[in-house]
Amino acid sequence: MSLPLLAGVVVGDPEAGALACLGAYVAAFTNNGGPRRQRTAGLAVAGVVNALAFCAGELATGLFLLALALLLVLVFLAAMGEAVHGTVARLGTMPATALLAGVGYGDSGPSDGAVRTALLVLAGGLWYAAATGLLTPAPRLHSILASAAEPYREAGRRLVWIAAGSARGDGEHTSAVPALRRAQQAALALQGPGGDEGLAVRVAPLLRQAALLSDLTAALALTGPPPPMIRRQFTAAAQALADHLSHIAGRLARPGHLTTPPDTARALRDLTLVCDAMRSRTVLGREPYAMLARAGRQRRLLNRIHAAALTAHRQVGALTAAASTRLHPAPLHKIGFDTARLRAAMTLDSTAYRHALRVTAVCAAVLILVAVTGLPHGEWATLAVLRVLRPQYGTTLERVGQRIVGNLIGGTCAALLIAGVTDPSILAVLLFAIISAGFTLRPVNYAFWVVFGTPLVLLIGDIAQPGDWAAALERIAMTVLGSAAALLGGYLLWPAWDHDRLTQHTTQASHAAGTYLDAALHSLTDPMAPPADHARRAAEAALVKARVTRQHAGKEPGRDAEALMVATTTLTTLGTLVEHVGALTVHVTARAMLIPGIDDYRTHARAALTAPPAEQDTHTQALTDTLGAMHLYLVQLHAQRLAELPAHRNDDTRTRREVRDNEPVIGLLTDIAACIARIPHSLR
Repeated sequence: MSLPLLAGVVVGDPEAGALACLGAYVAAFTNNGGPRRQRTAGLAVAGVVNALAFCAGELATGLFLLALALLLVLVFLAAMGEAVHGTVARLGTMPATALLAGVGYGDSGPSDGAVRTALLVLAGGLWYAAATGLLTPAPRLHSILASAAEPYREAGRRLVWIAAGSARGDGEHTSAVPALRRAQQAALALQGPGGDEGLAVRVAPLLRQAALLSDLTAALALTGPPPPMIRRQFTAAAQALADHLSHIAGRLARPGHLTTPPDTARALRDLTLVCDAMRSRTVLGREPYAMLARAGRQRRLLNRIHAAALTAHRQVGALTAAASTRLHPAPLHKIGFDTARLRAAMTLDSTAYRHALRVTAVCAAVLILVAVTGLPHGEWATLAVLRVLRPQYGTTLERVGQRIVGNLIGGTCAALLIAGVTDPSILAVLLFAIISAGFTLRPVNYAFWVVFGTPLVLLIGDIAQPGDWAAALERIAMTVLGSAAALLGGYLLWPAWDHDRLTQHTTQASHAAGTYLDAALHSLTDPMAPPADHARRAAEAALVKARVTRQHAGKEPGRDAEALMVATTTLTTLGTLVEHVGALTVHVTARAMLIPGIDDYRTHARAALTAPPAEQDTHTQALTDTLGAMHLYLVQLHAQRLAELPAHRNDDTRTRREVRDNEPVIGLLTDIAACIARIPHSLR
C-alpha cells in the first residue's frame, strides 16, 4: 500500500503517489480472502469501481444534488449487501468512501483533471490486487495444522490450571470450544471440489482427538480437587500431560521444529502407585471410600487423556511430513442478482432493509447539513456515519466511542506530524510504519484501527501539502459531528433494540441446550443412537447468539438492569450445563443402563427446560426424585465394594466396574439437574 507513495516521492510527484496510495487503501478494505484467483479478480473489480466512484465524486464537485444522489445509491446498495449481489456485499462502503474522497479532493482546489486522478486511484487499486495475488503465499496444509494446534494448546492450558488447583480450570472451556470450531472450519477446505480427500481423512482423526481432549479435560475439572494423599502425584501427572499437549501444539504450529516429547508415563505410574496405597488405607478404614472413588476417577481420566495425547502424537507425526502440501480450495459460492430475494428483503420487517433506510437517511441529512452550513471537510462527517452506524444500537454506541477517542488521539498525533514534518519522504516513511501497525492491529480492536487509521488517511491527504495541520483538526471535528448524527439516527429511525429480543434468544438457547442434553442422554442409554454433535453445535451457536444479544442490550438506553442480570446468570448457567453434557459424553458405557431411573431422567430433563412454565416444577421435582433413587443405588454400590475390598482389593469385580462407570455419570446428572433448577421458569 505504501509503495506507490514512496514511488511518488522518488519521482518528485508526491500528490500522484498519495492518490495511488488512496486507491490501494480503499481496495484493501474489500479483501475478504478466498482462493487466490477469485480474490485477485475481486480486488481488481474493486479497484475499477472505486476509481469510477472517485472520478464521479470529483466531477460532481459543485453539483450538490448529483453528488447527493450518487452517494445515497451507493450507501443503500452497500447496506443491502448480499440481498442485491455478492459483489456489492464484497465492495461494502468503499465505493461510497471513494466518492466522498473524490468530492473532498475536488473541493480542495484545482487539479490536473478528473481523468488523471481517477487513473492514479485505479493504478493504486490494481497494484494492490496484483501485489496481493503475487505476494500472498499459496495455501498449504501447514495453515490447517496451525489451526488444529489451537485446541490442543487450550486443552494443555486448562490442564495447567487444573494442576495448579485454580478455579480458572473450570472456566477455560469457553476458549477451548471456539478454538476447536475454528480448526474444524479450516479443515473444511480439504473437502469437496478442489480439496484433498486423502488429507481430509488424515486430518479428521486429529480433530476428533482434540474434541475428545476438550471433553476429557472438562470432565477432569468437574471432579473437584484431588484428595490430599494423591495431590502431589496428581499435580505432577496433570502438568506432564499439559506439557505433552503443548508439545503436540508446537509440532502442529511448527512442523519442521522437532523436539523430544516429555515423559508422561513415569508421572502416571507414580499416581497409580499412590492410588494403590490409598486403596490399602481404605481397607484399613484410614481413608473414606468416597475419597478413594474420586482418586480413581481422576486417575482414569488422566490415563484417558494420556492415551488420547499418544494417539494425537502419532497422527501429528504422519501429518507434519505433508505440511508443505499445496491446497487448492474450491471457489467461493457466488451470489448473483435475484429479483425475488431482493423483493423479499425490501420490507420493513427486514433488519437489513431498515438499516439500509436508516444509514441512507442519516448520510443524506449529514451531507445536506454540512453543505448548507458550509462546514469545511464535511465529507468526513458522512464518512463517520458510514463507519459507525450499525443495525444494533448497542454496537453503534460502542463504535461511536471508539471512533471519537481514536480520532482524537490519532488526529492529534497527525496534526503534530503535519505541523512538524514538511519533507514528503519522511512522511512516506512514517506512513509505512503507520500502515503496518494499523492493519496488524485492525483485527484486534476497532479502536486500535481508528488510532492508526486516522493519521494514515490524514497524512495521505496532506502529503502533497505538508504543514496544513489545521485541516486535521477540522476533520476531527467533522468526525465527532458524524458520529453524533449516527448515534441520533440509530436511536430515532427504526431502532432495533436487542433488549426486546433478549428473552427470546435466551429461551432459544435454553431449548437448544435441552435438545443437546436429550441427544446425549439418548447416546448414553442406547449404543446405536446417533452422535450428539449436531445438537451440540446448535446449542453452542444459540448460546453465542444470546450472549451477543446480551452484550448489545447492556449498552442500550432504557435497559432493564434486573432483566440483564437474570439473562447473564441464565446464560452462564446454560454454558455450564452444556459443558457438563459434553463431559457426560466421555462416560458412555453399556453399564449406564443399570442406573435406576435413567430413562425417567431423560424424559423429565428435557421437559424441565422446554415445557410450559406451569409444568416445569413438576418435571424438576421428578428429576429430584429420580436422582434420589440413583444416589441410593450408588450408596449400595459403595457398601458392596467396601465389603469386598479385603478379599478383592485389586480384582475387577462387577461392583467395582459399576462404581467406576456409573458414579461419574450420576455425579454429572446431579450437576446438570442443579443447573436446570437455577434457570428461571420464564427463560426455559
